[in-house]
Amino acid sequence: MKGSASLHKKSKGQSFLQGAFIMMAASLVVKVIGAFFQIPLQNLIGGEKSPAFGMFSAAYRIYTAMLVVSTVGLPAALSKMVAEATARGREHEVRRIVRVAAGIFVPVGALCSLALFFGAGTFAAWIKSEDSRLAVMAIAPSVLMVAILSVFRGYYQGRSNMVPTAVSQVIEAAGKLFIGLGLACWAVGRGFDDPVVAALTVLGVTIGEVVAAAYMLVQAALSRGETRVRALDPAVRPTLTLAKTLLSLSIPITISSSVMSITDLIDVALISSRLQSPAVHMAADEAMQTYGIYTGVINFFNLPQTLITALAVSVLPTIASARAAGNETGANRTLSTTLRMTLMLTLPAGAGFFLLGGPILRIFLSSGTVLGGQLMSILGFAVPAVALVAVTNAVLQAYSRIDLPLVSMCLGAAVKLCGDYFMIGDPRFSIAGAPISTALCYWLIALLNLFHIARLSHGLPPVGRTLVRPLAATAGMGAVVVIGKTLVRLAGLAPGSALDKLATLAIIAAAALVYGVLLLALRAIERADVLLLPHGAKIADILHLK
Repeated sequence: MKGSASLHKKSKGQSFLQGAFIMMAASLVVKVIGAFFQIPLQNLIGGEKSPAFGMFSAAYRIYTAMLVVSTVGLPAALSKMVAEATARGREHEVRRIVRVAAGIFVPVGALCSLALFFGAGTFAAWIKSEDSRLAVMAIAPSVLMVAILSVFRGYYQGRSNMVPTAVSQVIEAAGKLFIGLGLACWAVGRGFDDPVVAALTVLGVTIGEVVAAAYMLVQAALSRGETRVRALDPAVRPTLTLAKTLLSLSIPITISSSVMSITDLIDVALISSRLQSPAVHMAADEAMQTYGIYTGVINFFNLPQTLITALAVSVLPTIASARAAGNETGANRTLSTTLRMTLMLTLPAGAGFFLLGGPILRIFLSSGTVLGGQLMSILGFAVPAVALVAVTNAVLQAYSRIDLPLVSMCLGAAVKLCGDYFMIGDPRFSIAGAPISTALCYWLIALLNLFHIARLSHGLPPVGRTLVRPLAATAGMGAVVVIGKTLVRLAGLAPGSALDKLATLAIIAAAALVYGVLLLALRAIERADVLLLPHGAKIADILHLK
């Protein structure tokens, strides 16, 4: 029995890390596709002379806020309930949970789509971008599609099967790339006005969501009957009880997520209005163009966060399942691995943004790189904090303390909004106030969440192994970047030239190599971690991990 328990724990660990890496791989693919979409798009309809990219971004922010209100809490809540029911052997209850979720959230998604479509003019006027109305209408049906996707994703994630979610995310991104960018090129070539160009571009998002939802429906139909699992416990809670439980989980998650998404929406209006304040005195078009440059920077900033979101998606059902089975040791081991991986991925990313903001943007963009580079450097300080917020929110949800992230997110949102209002309206900061307030906001939330996790889990993982070692490796990596930048400056390479771009890529490659070597030398990665991976023993031997 002891050996069997040990094997069960190992398989759970493998399931967690394998699921996390599947989601990370999909996230990387999605981000690469997104780069092939965003970078040409910003060069095509953005930059410093066109407000079309700002309109596209404003419509997308409105859509995101509506999406959060309608469906964002569903996958997390559903995956937690499915994972707990599966751990207890209640297969009949799993099926009823999914039916209840679909019966509640699909109609809500439909209503939100209708509200967004018919209220497009009101939403656009509220963020002081009336010309975004057509783009908002074009993206409205996506909310219903994501509601359908959320039900399937919550189910599969609760089963620790991340493949359907990963594939559907790639389909969504491909829709934006091939259809959205194609329509944008066609619209620009035909000389359409900026509002029409933005609307046709955002239509690619909607079509991508439709195709992804169709894939999930086909996947569910094909796999029906292939995943029959014998119910060890025939108990099934009543439909009303399950509905109450689902809502009691999803509503607080939705509210805590909505706090930041709605704050982002208000952010759009604040940035535009405060840049046009008497102190800063920008014209409306200039303010929207500046916002478009900032949005372009945010797209780069979100790259490491996408990887960590994938980790958070995997950690929630894993910890919930372990705790439902009474395996607190397994839950703590997963927590330790998650926090360590989070910092190992995001500390160097944040340092890279801080030290190489401008040069990175010059590789991809042809305009707005001076201001964008300054904003990206400031956002480097926020990278680890945003990642910690994502994983700590998921951990607290797995511990059934959904109220705690809500409180910390509200406090962070207050800091964000106050910082935006006062700093953006101050000519000494102007648009730089937006990334500064973002960093302050997320560090406050992250620290509050870590405090609560320390209480609930009776202590956080060792600071030396979790924080100090990755931080020391990041410092060594940063030294390599500084030396590389100094050599580039002494060589007198013209900013934005082919040699400048190649030099930046060489610096990034050298810094990544040094960081990996330092992680191994400082034993930030240990053999026990690698053994949880497929072919882990072989990998550990190659890396000489003992």
